[in-house]
Amino acid sequence: MLKNKKNQNINLRILFLGVIYLVICCFIFFFIASVVIDLVFEGKVNLTREVIIDIIVVSTIAGAAGGLGSWIFAKIDERKARKSPPSDP
Repeated sequence: MLKNKKNQNINLRILFLGVIYLVICCFIFFFIASVVIDLVFEGKVNLTREVIIDIIVVSTIAGAAGGLGSWIFAKIDERKARKSPPSDP
């Protein structure tokens, strides 16, 4: 029983680390995309406080959705692997 609880904590830790990782990656990507789009269309970089807050909000939403979605699909696959009997080649 203790082993199962420890395994569950590790999985939740992996979920939170995955979400944090995706939020950081999305922030970097959206920041670079914003700078490139500003350079291409306006010829100058427009980094105001509002733009940075928008990037933080969007990257948090995208990172949380991506991390949670991938964790849910991994759990579904794990459950399917436990339920299905191994195939004999």
